Amino acid sequence: MSRRTMPYHRRYHGDALQGYRKLTLEQRGAYTTILDLIYDEAGPIERNERWLAGELNCSLRKAKALLDELIALRKIFITAGGKLSNHRAETEIQNSLNISRKRAENGSKRKDNQPVEREKPNKNSRAVKQLLDNCAVIPEPVPYITNIPPTVDEDTHWPREVLDHPPVVEPHPLRNHRLIESLDRRTGSGAAAALAAGRARRGGRQW
Repeated sequence: MSRRTMPYHRRYHGDALQGYRKLTLEQRGAYTTILDLIYDEAGPIERNERWLAGELNCSLRKAKALLDELIALRKIFITAGGKLSNHRAETEIQNSLNISRKRAENGSKRKDNQPVEREKPNKNSRAVKQLLDNCAVIPEPVPYITNIPPTVDEDTHWPREVLDHPPVVEPHPLRNHRLIESLDRRTGSGAAAALAAGRARRGGRQW
């Protein structure tokens, strides 16, 4: 019997407690159950005492008595079509339907006005393209030009065999000039005396 068009509804606890104030425990239970059935149906429900007895988990006679009491207390009323309803429930149901309809319209407008998304460029492809562009404009190297006149060696054109096999230059043989070495080391007096003594032993001249 339920259409499940309203899985939940707004409930104001202060208003509910105020409305329960003059109800007995049985009347509160029956009233709350009937309200949930109305909200679950999103509108008035059938006046079927046998079905209500099953929902209230009571006898048919008790269900009829509770229903008559709630109608007398003006907690529920009978519509022109012979159904059971509640004024506050009808108002909340209509408000909820209006909110749902408004949200659906706004969502449809956003979808229609949404611009076509362009393909987002890849960061890697952008970097590669930039690298290729930079490589394409690399300037050619400018030849090095100097104003210094060439030297004699630069103007001399040596034969190929001379360049491949340069002549070996033997170093001059070093003579044993101990005196000179001693003078360089600032010990010339001692070295000169030793040199003179050596020559005297060999029978030669001192100098």
